Parts: sequence; C-alpha cells; structure tokens
Amino acid sequence: MALGIGIAVIAVPLPEDYAAAAARGSRFDAAWAEVQAWVGKAFPGAVVAVGMQGRLVALRSFGRMSAAPDAPPMPRDAIFDLASLTKVIGTTTAAELLYDRGLLDLDRPVAEYLPAFGGAPGHDRITVRHLLSHSSGLFTSELLWQHSRNRQELLARIDHMPLAWEPGSRYQYRDENMILMGEIVERLAGKPLGRFLHDAVFEPLGMKDTGFNPPARRIARIPPTEQDDVFRHRLIRGEVHDENAFVLGGVAGHAGLFSTAADLAQVAQLYLDHGRRHGRQLLKPASIAAFTTRQTVVPGSSRALGWDMPDASGGFAGPRAAPDALMHTGFTGTSIYIDRSRNAFIILLSNRVNPSRGNKRIADARIAIHTALLSAIDAAAVRR
Repeated sequence: MALGIGIAVIAVPLPEDYAAAAARGSRFDAAWAEVQAWVGKAFPGAVVAVGMQGRLVALRSFGRMSAAPDAPPMPRDAIFDLASLTKVIGTTTAAELLYDRGLLDLDRPVAEYLPAFGGAPGHDRITVRHLLSHSSGLFTSELLWQHSRNRQELLARIDHMPLAWEPGSRYQYRDENMILMGEIVERLAGKPLGRFLHDAVFEPLGMKDTGFNPPARRIARIPPTEQDDVFRHRLIRGEVHDENAFVLGGVAGHAGLFSTAADLAQVAQLYLDHGRRHGRQLLKPASIAAFTTRQTVVPGSSRALGWDMPDASGGFAGPRAAPDALMHTGFTGTSIYIDRSRNAFIILLSNRVNPSRGNKRIADARIAIHTALLSAIDAAAVRR
C-alpha cells in the first residue's frame, strides 16, 4: 500500500513551476512504482525522501510497518533504526565538528586519545585517519557481543584486538573502527556521544526525532526490525538491532541512532550547503572538504572519511550515481545518498530485516530504486 506524497520546504526558495511539478509527482511516477514493486519483496515498508536545489520535494511512504498481515500502513514520520547510518549521521559529523574546532588531529595515533588502546602490538601505528577510512588493520572473526557481558568488556576486547595487516595497507570495513571513533568523540567533547550530537548537531538542525535509545512514547512510530531468536529472544522494536551496540548500552559510534527521513534531510542539506543551515555556519567548508574527499591511504578505495563514495559501478546507487556523491548504508535497510553534482539527495529508510535478516533483496532494490529516482531527478532538472 503506497501512501501519499508530502512536500516540505527545507530552506532555499524553489521556482514555483518546479515545485508544482514535483508536488504532482508526474516526474516521479515511475520511480514511485519502482519502490512499490519492492514492498513485500525486499522490505515490508519504506519511507523515501528526495531533495533538490535546496528543498525537500518529496516525502513518501510505502507498504506497512511490518510483515505482519495486520500491520498498519507505514507513516511518513516513521522513526527507523538507522544501523550503520549512525557512522556518518552521528559519529563522522561529530568528528568533523571536533576537527573544525581544532580538537581532533586526523593523523594523530588513536592511542594518544585512548591510552587503553595502545597496549596491543601495532596499535600505536593506527591513526584517526585509519579509523575513518576503515584501513586500521583491526580484524576479528569472532562476534564481540557473544564474548562480552557489558560495555567495558566489549571495549576491552577491541583494545586488545590483534592487527590482521599493517595499518593503511588495506581497506576493510569494520564496526570496531567507528566504535573507537565514538569513544574519541566522547573524550574530546567531554560528554557522552548522544548528548554531544544532540547539543551540537540535532538540536541546531531541528532534528527532533533523532537520537539514541528512543523514549517509549514514540514506539508507535518505530517499525520493528527483527524477530531475534538467537540473542534477545524477542521481536526487536524501539531498541537497537545491532548486537554490539546493544551490549554497549544502545549508544555507540557504529550503530544505535534512530531517525526519520525528514530529519536526515537536514543533514543531507547541511553537506550540500557546505556546512551552513538555518542561517548558521555549523561546519567550515574546509572541514567538510577534508572529510568528503576520496582518500588515498589505500589505493583504489572508494572511501572518504567516514563516508563512502561510488565506485566504478556506482555502488548501491547504481550506474547513474555521480562520482563525487557521498553515500552510506545501514544493515536494517537504510541508506543516504548525497549528490553534490546534482545538488540533490535521496534517503531510503526501510526495515528490511523484518521479520528476518535472511532477506537479502535490499541490495538489488537499492540499485533499482536509486536508478529510477536519479532518472526522475535528471528529467525534472531538464524541464526547469
């Protein structure tokens, strides 16, 4: 079941003829049909936000809150478990702010910020840049949450994790990198990660539905994720799906944030507007540039700092992706795509792990949906 399209202004005036065309949805009809085609196949329901030229031109929901036959329709203001979008929406943006303020040195050893991390062989050679580019050399095949009863034990396991390869010699996406980055943010900010993000990012941007460990009063707007029959033995709803983040208390640098598509649109526009939102310069353009430039630490990697960028195939955004786009996905079925060439963004939030993470069709769905939406964006731009 597809719900109606909603139009909301972000900040910059948009020509009336274009806004009207977007509102009618004719340019996006094929794209909406593509999203709808994946309902019940890749996810029970989803919310899509599209921004162009400084405005949120589309906010639309599809399907239902869960795979249950009696589940209510997915609301446009649904609050999703962002999973690994936490890495960029939260931790990377926090790191940029600290870099912006002169508190974070990208090429300083991690152990100088986190002394407990410096005891294992080779850890003294891992820098902040290695963490943010996922080239630290940290690797383990064990599931940390299976061997940790609490936050302290899990962090201790990372502190003693052996290197699998020399830092900077190989790209390997690892949650441990951003868990450590979250710890660095807390040390430098002098407050918990969630509080720093609320005060420095979410509140200034007006993101009222974004944060860790959402309050129980919002449960009706939170789509459930997985029926967990392995660890917690219950349907996961309103608490973080990621097991490591759960052991860490629901607040972590790699996962744990909950948010809406409309809130995430504010962050997307912050990057498109070079760090300026609502009349305030929250981040210097040079600081954003430092984090959103493709890194050369590992030759051939598609990573910026925290953010990913399209590879030759376009990654999850498909063949129409712009080479300089910023992008990231989350395990629960979330993604954000910020297109600096088009001055546009696409946010796709779903709970594809409901009822089970065994459904892997989100990979194909993301490519198809982004290809359709980018085609619609290009067609709309031509008509302006």
